[in-house]
Formats: sequence, C-alpha cells, structure tokens
Amino acid sequence: MFDLRAAGDWLPQQVTVAWTQNTRKIVPEVERAIDDAWSAAATRLGDKLFDGPMCRLEKWSATRNQLSLTLSRTSYRPFLGTNLYNAHLADAYGREALANPVGLSTALQTRDDYLLLGRRNNAVAYYPNRVHPFAGALEPADPLDVFAEIRRELREELRLTSADVKDIRCVGLVEDRSLRQPELIFIAATTRTKAELEEQLDRTEHLAVCAVKAERSAIERVVSDPLLTPVAAASLLLWAAHAVEWGWAQVALRVYSVK
Repeated sequence: MFDLRAAGDWLPQQVTVAWTQNTRKIVPEVERAIDDAWSAAATRLGDKLFDGPMCRLEKWSATRNQLSLTLSRTSYRPFLGTNLYNAHLADAYGREALANPVGLSTALQTRDDYLLLGRRNNAVAYYPNRVHPFAGALEPADPLDVFAEIRRELREELRLTSADVKDIRCVGLVEDRSLRQPELIFIAATTRTKAELEEQLDRTEHLAVCAVKAERSAIERVVSDPLLTPVAAASLLLWAAHAVEWGWAQVALRVYSVK
C-alpha cells in the first residue's frame, strides 16, 4: 500500500525547508511519455488542465526533533506524465526520472471525535471515487511554511478558518507505492463537529465526507477497506500511532509498509 519513510511528532518550528536546483534525470523516453500523457489529458480536459507549480522532494532527513526537507521546483505536467500515469518508468530509469512532488494529507479529528476523510468524485485526476484525506500538493513559496499550506487546503476544501483548527503536527512521511509519490502526513484537531463539516464541504472534488470514529476498533475495521487510498490508510494509522497507548498501530504500520 505505502512505504513508511519517517514517523515522528514535529511541530512547526521542527520542520525546515531548504531549496535547491531540480535534479530530475532527463531521459528521452520519459520526456516522450510526459508529452504523450499531457496531450491526452489536454484533449480530454481542455482549458481545465493547468500546469500548476509543485515542490519536488530532492532529499530529506528525520530525527526525533527535526524533519528537514530539501525541495526544488517542479510542476503538474511532469507529475502527470510520470508519477500519475507512468510511475512504472522508475523501474527502467530510476525514481530520479519521476517528478516526485510532495503531497500533503491531514487526519482531521472533529470536536465529536471522528476522523474525517473525503469521498472523491469521478472528476479528479487520480483515485476517483476513493476515500482520501483532505489534502493537496505542496506549492512553492519562499519562505515556505508547510503548516500554512495545510491550513490553506483545509480552508479550501472544508472552509475552516484558522480559529477552527488547532494543534497541527506533522507525524510522518510516506510514499504511495502505486504513484511513488512522497506524502507528508499531518494530524490536526478542529473545533467543528462532523455534521458541521458535512455542511461546509466544498463539493468541487468531493462527493461526501467519510467519518471514522477516533477509536481503535473503528480504525481496525476500515484500514483494509479497498475504498481507502494508500495515503488514507497511512494517515489513520499514523494518527493512531500518535496515541501512545495504541502500540498496535505501530505494528500495523510495519505490516502495511516495507522499510
């Protein structure tokens, strides 16, 4: 499902970002695949297709007290042509030939103790009709605050203000094994209830809210559901692992991932 790269409990001051030049390996066969995928998507989507800016993960390091990310600038076009539709190219040319943009996902706990995920609609670019955390892509800025980016995503998808969200922590870095895309996992609490957020949901990308009771038995029941994306499963397990008395989640993370 996913590869667990790092797990921790990092506050905003413990996550640092540095910029470098993009080192994606340029291979003619990969570039042709990107061109072909973009042309096919443009035919299908027309003006809806946009080559938006993204952040490539060049390298990272993690300790108990620090998560350090080194990023470069990339965009949606190479992501679509590599990780999204042709991740298998890494088998022939190495993962350095992929765009590898950083995704952001949040295990969001409501005031009435549900973990909220979104049921994606069939118009989204990847994982249509699947259950995925409220998430997005890390967009470049200088300076770049990954926690501010999480707040932006929650504002856009659930209309949550800064006052509605508290105690955001970064708890892991995982890689979706099918897309080979790195994803930062956060946990956050909101002052809103499940019912309130169902009303506030932006339905541009989502059909509905999917709520999981924030307790061990509920997470155990759903974590293997094929409707969950790999990142959704990872976010639930990392949330549970953060509850220190739930050592079972740490075991489950190792079952679902391969170091």
